[in-house]
Amino acid sequence: MDLNRPLEAAKSFEVAVASGDRSIQEDAAYGQSLAYLRVGLTDRAAVAAAKAPMNSSRARELQASILADRAVQAFGSDRYREALLYLDQRMQVQQEPVDLMVLRGYSYLNLRRPREALRIFEAAAATGHRDAVRGLANARAAVGLN
Repeated sequence: MDLNRPLEAAKSFEVAVASGDRSIQEDAAYGQSLAYLRVGLTDRAAVAAAKAPMNSSRARELQASILADRAVQAFGSDRYREALLYLDQRMQVQQEPVDLMVLRGYSYLNLRRPREALRIFEAAAATGHRDAVRGLANARAAVGLN
């Protein structure tokens, strides 16, 4: 992973997952999941995460990352309802960062739900995040407040 060759790392982690040591298996499954996430192979990351039991902190971290990636992929494919579902699931695991709040806001705008988008963008824009401020202006225009 340090050499920035995540697919090679994933293969090595696969060998380690087969070891009999539970600690090594957990570390290897976690590492393999991170390697797949780094190259955008979200489904493979989810499968790797299930290969060995993990402590709750690692499991939450991976679940949040996997759900965020799926939300971004769904949004990028114009599947806005699906993106919102993934974001809702992720929010149950981990607090939503501003960049994903912006994604949520634009999903609402694209679904012609500008009032919900406005609420999200107001909260996100309060942080000073540039994309959130731009989204707030777009949502205000969609609601007719500009």
